[in-house]
Amino acid sequence: MEKCIAVFDIGKTNKKFFLFNTAFEVCFETQTTIPQDTDEDNHPCESIGKLKTWMQECFQTALANKQFNIEALNFSAYGASFVHLDANGVPITPLYNYTKPFPDELRQSFFERYGPELPFSANTGSFEAGMLNSGMQLYWLKHQHPITFKAVQYSLHLPQYLSYLFAKRELSDYTSVGCHTALWDFNKKKYHHWVEHEGIASKLAPLTTSPIASTVHFENTKIKIGVGIHDSSAALLPYLKTIAEPFLLLSTGTWNVVLNPFSEGNLQPEEVAKGCLFYMQPNGEPVKASRLYLGFEYEQQVKALSQQFGVELDRHKNISFNPKVYQSLKNKKAAFQWVGLTQNSSSLSDKLLYSSFEEAYHHLLMALVDFQIEALHSAKGNTPIHQLFVEGGFSKNEIFIKLLCLSLPDMEIFSSEVAQGSALGAALVMSDCSLTEDFLQTHYKLTKQSPPALSS
Repeated sequence: MEKCIAVFDIGKTNKKFFLFNTAFEVCFETQTTIPQDTDEDNHPCESIGKLKTWMQECFQTALANKQFNIEALNFSAYGASFVHLDANGVPITPLYNYTKPFPDELRQSFFERYGPELPFSANTGSFEAGMLNSGMQLYWLKHQHPITFKAVQYSLHLPQYLSYLFAKRELSDYTSVGCHTALWDFNKKKYHHWVEHEGIASKLAPLTTSPIASTVHFENTKIKIGVGIHDSSAALLPYLKTIAEPFLLLSTGTWNVVLNPFSEGNLQPEEVAKGCLFYMQPNGEPVKASRLYLGFEYEQQVKALSQQFGVELDRHKNISFNPKVYQSLKNKKAAFQWVGLTQNSSSLSDKLLYSSFEEAYHHLLMALVDFQIEALHSAKGNTPIHQLFVEGGFSKNEIFIKLLCLSLPDMEIFSSEVAQGSALGAALVMSDCSLTEDFLQTHYKLTKQSPPALSS
């Protein structure tokens, strides 16, 4: 029987289950999508019941497979989501979606009591985002549904609720508490005073730095159950465990997130205004970060350009970096009508007339990389860093990578191919073994990138 660590990796869309062997290779995986429920306001939300059933069935099937000897189980999941339990450990509300609208009057009353907004956001390492600040979900529950709030014994972030399903132990974890929740005072290294003042602190389970929630017997087998970890923080761990020099990690997707675990000092209001925030490592140490809605913007703009030039929607996937096109555009200001980014200052009436889809696509990426460079500098701050690792969808985009290299000539840039970074991080938390220097090369297929040759 092969010794394994089991991991549930729960995303908003895809729910995955992995078995990692002692070399942290995937020896089994399966995934599913689960139809959403709706809450009392008919807003879509995660189905806790269906998710629980799938996880329990998945785990029982894995236990029954005599090829594998499961020694530990952990969980990575998206953040900004609470499961509210009563005194019997039963969920008493839907798992409210962080896309659910937050009442304006409630937001206003909160900052009248605990603001101003920017200094508050700097202290809590957050940004004002309604339900995406999970602390605000608790404030909303207390003031909009006081009877329900009173009945809550514990509110567990989703990764810790998943752990609770198997460990039967209520715990809080620093990575979830530090995930733009507006709950934590990073200056004082404890819950912000508003949490105590509102009577919310008593609803939060004890914080732990231990990765292990408990050891449970399953069919005469002792299995260590993890506390669970926020997915972005989990994805950072393999790099932290194998790279000695300071680095930045650029995780790309719908949101592009730059993570800097080496930053020192407090977050400043002007940095929050530029999109900076803090995440937390499992030991409670802050990770400076910046977020951009770049993947979403890219999808919207590519769709519009495809329609404009009458090309297939996948045409952009076959375009390579063209030095001549780049040279012809590098001194011209792009003037796109941004959907999810702050509008640039160029006049849209002066919008360039591109001769081809290839030309327009290059200029789009040049403009988007300008946004990304600004976010990278914001997260980097004054930290002396000369390595950047890029993972996710944009790591496979040759033009994006080449433009990064041109814009950051003093930075070593590596692209990585990893399909299960969050799950791998969650598995690593459960192991005491040290990693070899070639771990990232083996598991992530790291490729050192270089700037393109440009004609004079």
